Amino acid sequence: MIVFLAIVIVTARLSITSIQASQKSLYQQEFANATDLLALRLNHNGMRAAQLTMMVLSKRPDREPWREDANNRSKEIQTILGTLLERGRDDPQLSRRIAEYKAIYDIFEQTRAKQINPLIYEGKIEDAKKIALGIQAERYAKMRDIATALGKETEQRARTAVAQSEQRANQSMQIFVVIGAISLLLGV
Repeated sequence: MIVFLAIVIVTARLSITSIQASQKSLYQQEFANATDLLALRLNHNGMRAAQLTMMVLSKRPDREPWREDANNRSKEIQTILGTLLERGRDDPQLSRRIAEYKAIYDIFEQTRAKQINPLIYEGKIEDAKKIALGIQAERYAKMRDIATALGKETEQRARTAVAQSEQRANQSMQIFVVIGAISLLLGV
């Protein structure tokens, strides 16, 4: 009986440790990535809206809050990208896709700051619109597609992790039932 009790204790400990590791990974990796990817898309959409709003406004003082908002969102995007790259350093596919996004974003941001904003402040709104609605729109679409695909992949990984955790819990329960039944039979 003591041997079976020891087996149950060891099995329980191993099963619980395995489930905890799975849940920790789910929370620290997949959930965090999904949240960051959502924040990335949110900030990028906000930045684009701020940039387009600047083109509609005619007075410089009215444009300033929108420029500042776009700049703040740009800083937030850089932070999120750094976090995603750091968290994904052990995942070559995630790292590659985030690096691809970042490469496009860097060009997008440079164009926004160095070309479009100066054109807006010089009153060359049509020239700014051509860039914003041309090449910048293409870059934006590529980044949106990458972020959306990564979001779906992250969601699928989370589902897989939950299913694996559930499977481990079920296996542990079966082992407990079998060992418990054997212990009960031997005890009787």
